[in-house]
Amino acid sequence: MFDPKNKLTGDIKIIENAVIVPYGEGDRRGIMRRAGVYDAEGVYQPLSQCFRNSDSPTTLEPEGPCPAPEERLKGTWLFGGLLYQHFGHALLESTGRLWARSAMPKVNNIVFLTKKEVTSPNRFIRPMRPMVQMFSGGANKLAGIKVPTRVDRLVLAPQGFGTGDMVAGCPEMRDHIHAALDQEVKPEGSEKLYISRTALYSKRGRYLGEDRIEKLLEAEGYSIFHPQEHDLETQAARYAAAKTIISSDNSALHLAAFFAHKDSRLAIIMRRPGNVIEDYLAQYKWFAGMEPDVIDALSGRYYQFEGAKKKQLSELYSELNFPTLGRSLQERGYIASDAGWTDPTEEEIEAERLDLSERLGSAIVLAEGLNF
Repeated sequence: MFDPKNKLTGDIKIIENAVIVPYGEGDRRGIMRRAGVYDAEGVYQPLSQCFRNSDSPTTLEPEGPCPAPEERLKGTWLFGGLLYQHFGHALLESTGRLWARSAMPKVNNIVFLTKKEVTSPNRFIRPMRPMVQMFSGGANKLAGIKVPTRVDRLVLAPQGFGTGDMVAGCPEMRDHIHAALDQEVKPEGSEKLYISRTALYSKRGRYLGEDRIEKLLEAEGYSIFHPQEHDLETQAARYAAAKTIISSDNSALHLAAFFAHKDSRLAIIMRRPGNVIEDYLAQYKWFAGMEPDVIDALSGRYYQFEGAKKKQLSELYSELNFPTLGRSLQERGYIASDAGWTDPTEEEIEAERLDLSERLGSAIVLAEGLNF
């Protein structure tokens, strides 16, 4: 079990002539693949194992002996773990060893395993460079490994951030993130922000009638923000400037958490059932020292596109009880009045369902037999 109070600096290892193996021998199991780091004697280093959370490793020790290196990286490098291009996984998992930059600031080259097997690691890394730069506090060289590679000197730090029990981060991760972002990000934008999903690809889960929420909140002085339409620097600047945020539960809140503080206000409107909300509560508690307001206005009516997995709750389309939502926001001081917070008509919901179905190219139908 990951302990967010436990400091990890003392566990850092420096390995001379290390070998990084991106794809090792052995079977793959779900999200897990065979990969890791070996020392000069060919001994596997458990510290290189990557995790989603402490119960869900994403890499396993390869079977058999350490393979012979085919390439070489000169100089000193920090092992960054598994690099994703998916925003949420990259933010929570791929940044999890960057805290070691504060412990060893002269080590500014970072080497990653790429999530996908690619012929050009640099091309895979390129779109993720802004995130790594921001969260590392300024990296020099970034590299991806595609074959077993010898590294002159490798700094191996424990993964100190992730999902689930790891979302609180280790103490060094929390300190490093705040210091790095204070240095890298200048606040700019509205003090009241609503993070919207209306402009997302239609397969992405959401609650129906969100355009109605946008209009009601604009009347209350909120700026409507679509994170995916902006670069990372702009997203960070907007969250740094915001004192009050309203949003559904989504990956953007994991980034916003790094800029929150004890006096910040956050209302999370649940867009799906289940315990996914716990990750947000833990992150805001440990990184910001504050507790978001969680608003459950779900009506109990859900939709999925045809062929969707029953357990894929991230792609649910939900109906909300608007009077409950408006009343909850007013009672908590996020809006001045709940007048106008009436439910969309059945015709409006049906029109939105048909529009989403047409854009997706697959029928969105009433979900049945869901297991929450």
